[in-house]
Amino acid sequence: MNLPVPDAAGPEIVTQESLLLGAAERIGRIRDGRLAVQVHLSRLKPQNRQDGHIRIALRMLEPMVNAYRGQMFLLGDSDVVFMVKDPNPVDVENMIFKLRALFSKDPLTYDDEGDGIDHFCTWFDLGGSDYDRFVDMARTATAVARKRSRDKGSAKPASKPLDAKSLGGVLERLSSLDVTPLIQRQSSIVIRENSATAEVLFQEFFVAMFELQKALAPDVNLLANRWLFQHLSQTLDKRVLGALSQLKLKGLPPCYSLNLNISTVLSKAFDQFEAAIGDRAGISVELQVLDVLADSRGYYAVRDRLRGKGHQVVIDGMNELTLQFMDVAQFEADLYKVAWSPEMREGEHSDAVGAAVAPLGASKVMLARCDSEAAIQWGLERGIQRFQGRYVDAMLAAYTMAMCPKAAQCTLQQCIARHGVVTGALRTACYDNDMLDSSPVMRVPKARAKEA
Repeated sequence: MNLPVPDAAGPEIVTQESLLLGAAERIGRIRDGRLAVQVHLSRLKPQNRQDGHIRIALRMLEPMVNAYRGQMFLLGDSDVVFMVKDPNPVDVENMIFKLRALFSKDPLTYDDEGDGIDHFCTWFDLGGSDYDRFVDMARTATAVARKRSRDKGSAKPASKPLDAKSLGGVLERLSSLDVTPLIQRQSSIVIRENSATAEVLFQEFFVAMFELQKALAPDVNLLANRWLFQHLSQTLDKRVLGALSQLKLKGLPPCYSLNLNISTVLSKAFDQFEAAIGDRAGISVELQVLDVLADSRGYYAVRDRLRGKGHQVVIDGMNELTLQFMDVAQFEADLYKVAWSPEMREGEHSDAVGAAVAPLGASKVMLARCDSEAAIQWGLERGIQRFQGRYVDAMLAAYTMAMCPKAAQCTLQQCIARHGVVTGALRTACYDNDMLDSSPVMRVPKARAKEA
């Protein structure tokens, strides 16, 4: 039961802040040995306060909080507050150190204004003199959250968030929508060790959310509710699988790579797609790391099922932070897709990321979002051979234009765009669809191959 907010007018609005206040008041008489810490993620710069980073922080904290019979709260401003009972202070200090490292790009983590105050986190000795200060903090946070909820309710949103009521209509429109024009593809390459060649490893097929939003529900924010969107994406998965089964390409890719929900792999739609493809191409299933963490039991069942049929399992949605602070090797996937960022080239930071790749094995890492030759070179220097991103798209388009007799009538950007679609005006405008659907083996500079 949630405690009412003292002196609050109107019905109680249940928020993480009000739950925190209730918990703080409940322990008022049994405070000995209790400690609380407020981690001020709200003070981070916006680019360092992304949802994915915050979810990683919560995952990191969860084992320690559970071990010390505690509770954890994610406040509306992104601050995290956790309470623990009789903790080992070293464990808490080590965890705060790891959180600082997680957000080390932000100056807040090393901010020192000479006043002796730690601006990254605030500690509360609840068994001592800090209890009243902690309750005051919780009361203030609750009042702010109530005002935020009311202001949000009175403001006119730019677009309606996806809710249970609107979901039905969106699903009905999706059931009759031809998703084929929305399907995009992007190739991944492998640069063979001790070879001067790069070849297409697979083509990833996906639907861009912006295009889906525009075609399906321009007045609804489909991403506003993660759980409702996941329900929607399960239906979308099946529609995409059906469309790909009927797709008439000039040549199949060596392997189809598909972003799917865990439940979709167990569906009839996936069985039908497998049957349609047969042994003409391989299948690789990409599962988001956050979905794997949320349903690890389902993941292991799906992984074993896919492998039993000769398919590959890829864990997607990883970045340098997940590499350094999560034990993803425990999932024993066939491939781990890690997003490149230019910061990965910087000194000690580069060494730390490189060290984090090592336990996975460079042969199991794909560097995604490679937008420059520097990204490819960084990966090759660390033994990584698999790459995906805009620079790879440009490589394939440049190779196509070098081989195409009509290349003089096209630009490189046009060729890149035509490679990325499976139907529609862009594809029709191409003079040679056979080349668009081919999976060439390309020559790469020998010096690059040796560095691999």
